[in-house]
Amino acid sequence: MNTTLSPAQNTIAELLATAYTLLPNNDKRSAEHLGRIGTELESRSRLAHARAILERAIQIDPLGHPEWYLSLAFAHFRDVTGSFAADGERIIVDGIEETDSDYLKASYLSILEGGDGSDITEMIEYLAASEDVSVRFALGHSLLWRGEQHRAYTLLRETVDLLGDDEVAVGLDSYCGALNWMRGQGMDIDLKSEVLPYLERLIHFSPNVYNFRALKIQMYQTLKEYEHVKNAALETLAVFPDEETTMVALASAYEKLGDDDRAILWYNRAVGAKPSFARARVMLGKLYERLGKQDVAEQVFREIGVAYPDYYAGKIEIAYFLRRIGKHSEATSLFRYAYDHLKTFEKASVEQHPDGKQFMAEMFSMDLPVLMR
Repeated sequence: MNTTLSPAQNTIAELLATAYTLLPNNDKRSAEHLGRIGTELESRSRLAHARAILERAIQIDPLGHPEWYLSLAFAHFRDVTGSFAADGERIIVDGIEETDSDYLKASYLSILEGGDGSDITEMIEYLAASEDVSVRFALGHSLLWRGEQHRAYTLLRETVDLLGDDEVAVGLDSYCGALNWMRGQGMDIDLKSEVLPYLERLIHFSPNVYNFRALKIQMYQTLKEYEHVKNAALETLAVFPDEETTMVALASAYEKLGDDDRAILWYNRAVGAKPSFARARVMLGKLYERLGKQDVAEQVFREIGVAYPDYYAGKIEIAYFLRRIGKHSEATSLFRYAYDHLKTFEKASVEQHPDGKQFMAEMFSMDLPVLMR
């Protein structure tokens, strides 16, 4: 698996400049570059650009890279600004019909609902018998999201043991991400021995692929080893100097290590790199709030609605803050408005949040007399 981009193509601006130069071309070499760039942009949350570039790569070479269909689908699934989920599923189905790829079939099981249970069981058994490690990695990941954690872990561990000493394969990163998630859910997994060597292998062979370095940072976050988080983030920023998610990871590590000044610096750099980055503003606002700088915190929170007006989950965070500082009427009004615009999965998250539960209880109490009429 060769996914290395040249060192001159690591910033978002450089990736986009290269991609849009290649878009008019119609040869497979251009498609290879476009596919890598589109996948990279999806991992770095430039979703609209990723969709346009991956669509062009697939148009030029619809059969050569089934994994491009999956990256394109996730560029739809992850977009909170519109109704893209159905488009994401359609893309995977189209990819299966076009390529007959077992890798895509295994990946599709993670989102497949309903249907005949025996058909799904038969498909899982068929895919589990595959000798293609990429298919097995994809199936293990899907089993995890279907709620079969222990079966997923067993399959993933058996699969990674099939790799040669220096071998990498499509899906090895999903193995690392899945085991990290399972450890975070309480499973007894030794990430230092079961995951870190494979992340180091991926980074060694593809040093300019962001996602592999991000997974290393996430692993140390799961382990709550914040000095290692800091060091891994700094190493990542040396290669990807404009990567705002890494800046937030670094800021959070500094905050955990008690260095609030550096935390504020890096949260602000993340906001500067991507002004619509609501999570960076939320974390910065909470840090100012903890430091007793309420006026500054309020300014930071209110800017979320200006910088990213279509992000209703961000408005929920503003409402939480306004409630904490005693502005109950404004907070309730904003919460009701934002909640009505959330997607189903976002509503479920809000309903599990302590502040969200309080708002929901108040809303129900206020609406109850109307319902009883």
